Amino acid sequence: GWARENGKDQMGEINLYQYPISPFTEKVRRVLTYKHLKWNPIDCHYEDKTNLLALTKGAWTRVPVLEWDGEVVYNSADIIKWLDRKEQARRVIPDDARGLIEIIDNWSDNTFFLPMLSLTIPDLLGAAGDPKLKANREKLIGMTTAQMREHAAPAREQLRGYLRMIDEQLAGKDFFLGPDFTMADASLYHPLYFLALIPPNFSIVKDFANVGRWYERIRDLA
Repeated sequence: GWARENGKDQMGEINLYQYPISPFTEKVRRVLTYKHLKWNPIDCHYEDKTNLLALTKGAWTRVPVLEWDGEVVYNSADIIKWLDRKEQARRVIPDDARGLIEIIDNWSDNTFFLPMLSLTIPDLLGAAGDPKLKANREKLIGMTTAQMREHAAPAREQLRGYLRMIDEQLAGKDFFLGPDFTMADASLYHPLYFLALIPPNFSIVKDFANVGRWYERIRDLA
């Protein structure tokens, strides 16, 4: 149906298939929030992929998956690019920064995110107390939680280096590429969102004032 939101008509309903604490889903949630698009969160289960398999016709079993007006899109970066074409208001991928944003997104997912995994996953799994979930995640990541804990010190060091680079880029800016929120902000935010799930881990960010202020700005988008 039609939903009236912020004085404009929004076609249909947006369904976002997610895990509540999934960082890659959070990347998409930040963009939806910035674009003032309402969505229905549909929680998935790490083992039972029935709803995802039905939705993507077996092509994709990971979150996030977005469904809107009968179209189904998966992979966080592809979802955001698709949303930006479909909903032109408050665009998050400026034409003159497309390649740069792709590079930042790729670096964020595959490099910046890695130390966060070692620092966050062991405590998250410990708190969940679900042996099947633990086995599932360890297999997915290719490391046991004990091995991740052994990596904690070098991971912290690596993270400090990355935060220093981001902090320098944010000097005197509200957002990573300048005065406006872009997909680059969503991409760089999601690993830190994941890190913040274990509050003591997040204390490392306090040494980087620009990152701290920027993180709160992205977190509090309305």
